[in-house]
Amino acid sequence: MIGWVYIVLCAATSVLIAHLLKVIEFKNFDTIRVLTINYLVAFTVAFGTSGLNSFTELQIADISAPLFLAAFTGFFFIANFFIYSKSVFHNGVGISIAAMRISLLIPVLLSTLWYLEYLDFWQWIGVSLVFLTLFLLLPNKRKMLREPFSAAWLLLLLFLGTGIGDASLKVYEADFSGLLSKQQFMGFVFLTAFLLGVLAIAVRNRWAFTKGELFLGIAIGIPNLYTSIFLIEALERMSGGVVYSSVNVLTVLGGTILGVMKWGDRLTKVQWTGIFLTLISILLLI
Repeated sequence: MIGWVYIVLCAATSVLIAHLLKVIEFKNFDTIRVLTINYLVAFTVAFGTSGLNSFTELQIADISAPLFLAAFTGFFFIANFFIYSKSVFHNGVGISIAAMRISLLIPVLLSTLWYLEYLDFWQWIGVSLVFLTLFLLLPNKRKMLREPFSAAWLLLLLFLGTGIGDASLKVYEADFSGLLSKQQFMGFVFLTAFLLGVLAIAVRNRWAFTKGELFLGIAIGIPNLYTSIFLIEALERMSGGVVYSSVNVLTVLGGTILGVMKWGDRLTKVQWTGIFLTLISILLLI
């Protein structure tokens, strides 16, 4: 039962983050500044709850590989969050979340090809449906071919970035969870993302944080950390197929409802079909 509680909490925090990212663009805040504060809060809370006494006993040589993985993941986290923020503004909340959630394909393929986990016939059907679903979700496909920075490209980048980030968490869980606790690993992920955010602000020389940016950064930081923590907690109690599919289905449904009812997102019939196929493909990947 407690596993389902973590699943619901993970989905709820994911939808909350999407809503707050929409607020960033709606109020025309500086996205990088908000995300940098978000990661400052996230890594501070992560390290504060990780029990650093046990960490200081480890040798750097022992944890160099998970630290490199954390830095790699941190880069994709902040880059993907920036793309996510732009996508929820241009493509809508529901479509953006759907593009993120079908990226489940990437860690599934990693599990199959690298960790040699078995996929049955229906799971391969689900993998195939992902490509059709992504095609249906993309708006203005002709414009996408003409313009390299159209809204449709944001969905493709979001799909790839989320998938690579989730695959990195899979690698941590499979290979390095015995070396670093989940709070410690996520702390280093968010620390890397924070430092990259500071670097981006320094390059642009835009240090004038507003109160709204500070507030939103703090508001995003805590659910951003605990989305990953809730997911790992659920994975420790239930099978990965049930956890990933349940979280993704609940998040897609919640994001679509939020986008339509709160933000007035308008989806075409083709995109509604894409949302429906998103749910089907996720369920088939169980």
